[in-house]
This record gives sequence, structure tokens and C-alpha cells, in this order.
Amino acid sequence: MISQLNGMLNRIGKGWVEVMVGGVGYLVWTHEGVRTEVVVGEEVVLYTYLQVAEGVMDLYGFVAREEVEVFKLLIGVSGIGPKTAIGIFDKHGAEEIIKAIGKAEVRFFEQVKGIGKKGAQRIIVDLKSKAGGLGELDLREELKEDEVYQGLKSLGFAKVEIEVVMGRIPKEMTTVEEKLSWCLGELGEKR
Repeated sequence: MISQLNGMLNRIGKGWVEVMVGGVGYLVWTHEGVRTEVVVGEEVVLYTYLQVAEGVMDLYGFVAREEVEVFKLLIGVSGIGPKTAIGIFDKHGAEEIIKAIGKAEVRFFEQVKGIGKKGAQRIIVDLKSKAGGLGELDLREELKEDEVYQGLKSLGFAKVEIEVVMGRIPKEMTTVEEKLSWCLGELGEKR
């Protein structure tokens, strides 16, 4: 695994830089912040992540080790590949990304090309426990499509009641029947 490159910056392209190390040129995919900091002909240190997938080896480079760690967290989310993760870094720094996850800022991630609302929510849900934070994700629009939501609504419960009780469903409950039964028990106690 290549975790760091120390060498001369040879070229800068659209989305990448080339670093010469011991007479070998390494093409490294980078975010815009890296490309604006480095200068052709000068020494550079890049912390890297090597991705090997289906016969392709791509090297991604960053100016700080923390960025590599955040990058690895992002690509660990289903549906978020390295190019999309680099796209997030094009717009924001590692610290901003961690804060956005912690505060459950869906719009922060929606601004990135290739990430919709569900993708942004997936990033937050998957990484919140790893990144920490206090914000809560608003999944109310997704609740409307949920079978439990529809079942409770058809029984005459108010939207606000349903949203509150569904937000407290124990995580170990997986089937619609379990969830519906639990919600009915909770809502019945309040009436």
C-alpha cells in the first residue's frame, strides 16, 4: 500500500497531479484544495490512499493524514465512490465534512454533484456514530413512504403523533408487524 509520496511536482491536470519520486511519475487524483496549494517544480508531500478495484489502481492524494481518514470513511458508505468523495473535498475541508455529519446537514452533501437527498442521508446515518455529533437527521419525507407510517395513518392517528412514535422505534425491531404493534402500544397509552 502506498501511504505517502515525497517528490517533485511534475504536472497539474484536471483533477490530478503528477509527482516524480525516484524517476517514476505517480498520477494522483486530488481535490481542488490540493491543486491550488502545490506548485509545479517544487517538492511536495502527499498522503495517499491506493484503491484497487477490478484491474484498476488509482492513487488519491491529500495534504493531511486526517483527510485520508475522512476520505476512507466516505468511500465506506454504500454508493459513494472515490470520485464522489473527492467531489465532496472539492467543496469542503475534512473538518467541515465531520461537522456536517455530526450536525446531520443533508444540504451540505446535496450540493455535491452525484449526491442526492437519499445519498446525503446515507452518508450521515452511516458515519454519524463514527464521526460523532449532536444533530438529528430529518427523515420525515421517507416516513411517508413507510408501511408502518401508512398503517398508522389509515387508523386515524395524526401525522405529528406518528412521526414522534416512529422516531422512537427500538432498533432491534425489523419487521413491519413488530414496529406497527409497538407503535400501537405506545400510541394507545397516550389516549
